[in-house]
Amino acid sequence: MTQTAAKPRLSRRSFLIAATQLAGAVLIGSLPTPCPAAATAGQRLSFYHTHTGERLQIDFHPSSCSPRTIQRINRFLRDHRTGEIRPIDLRLLEMLCHIKKGGRSSGTIEVISGYRSPKTNAMLQQKSSGVASKSLHLQGQAIDIRLPDLKTSRVRDIARSLQSGGVGYYPTSDFVHLDTGRVRFW
Repeated sequence: MTQTAAKPRLSRRSFLIAATQLAGAVLIGSLPTPCPAAATAGQRLSFYHTHTGERLQIDFHPSSCSPRTIQRINRFLRDHRTGEIRPIDLRLLEMLCHIKKGGRSSGTIEVISGYRSPKTNAMLQQKSSGVASKSLHLQGQAIDIRLPDLKTSRVRDIARSLQSGGVGYYPTSDFVHLDTGRVRFW
């Protein structure tokens, strides 16, 4: 008697999620693609921090990012409340490059939040139920942004199509959360 391997079943929920993502990708003109460093060409990124008023312009090359550029990124995305600096996951910047390219954006990336210290995260948790106790902001693996020349829903759709991490959509506050954790959407 021969045994056959059980075929994995696609649940109705998984099918609907995949179909919705594919439809969204077709509507925005790009199929889901991962965000590998080698696939991202160098790109000029301009940032404006909404809390500090600081600006940053960098030429970002994921496969050859200079220590000076990394230092500037880490400082710019520091916890603006405490001044604490933590290394930022450069895959976030790769995601931003893909989002800008996918949306044909030439705008400045407005940063609402980058790294968050444990003290800041605890304070924000007390003010809002939407702040995770184990937020990836604490690890330098999350950023909250908007692009003035793209609707936030478009930023969300492009980010979801990348399948590169978590994407949170906050239409009332007009920003999108991006992180390099597991792929998930809210």
